[in-house]
Amino acid sequence: MHGNTFIHDMALIMLVAGMVTLLFNRFKQPVVLGYLVAGIIIGPHLTPTLIQDKGIINTLGELGVVFLMFSLGLEFSLKKIAKVGAAAFIAAICETSLMIFIG
Repeated sequence: MHGNTFIHDMALIMLVAGMVTLLFNRFKQPVVLGYLVAGIIIGPHLTPTLIQDKGIINTLGELGVVFLMFSLGLEFSLKKIAKVGAAAFIAAICETSLMIFIG
């Protein structure tokens, strides 16, 4: 019975993620934002318990975040990073100093 709940959970997640992705593509919004909204919709805080096996889904979710960050990292080029590097460095120093000062 464990396999059936896993398939049900994955099908539900894929369905919601697909629908939200199509909706965000239609409104020309970033797909990553759509994935976040899908996670909020499916998550335990908004809807009744739709996901039955939370352990494996949490593990797969963490793995998905790793792959998402990897794919986002592939989109950055060293030229882009070097181009905004000085401004980003100054902003990081200012923000870090402000956070240390605030406490």
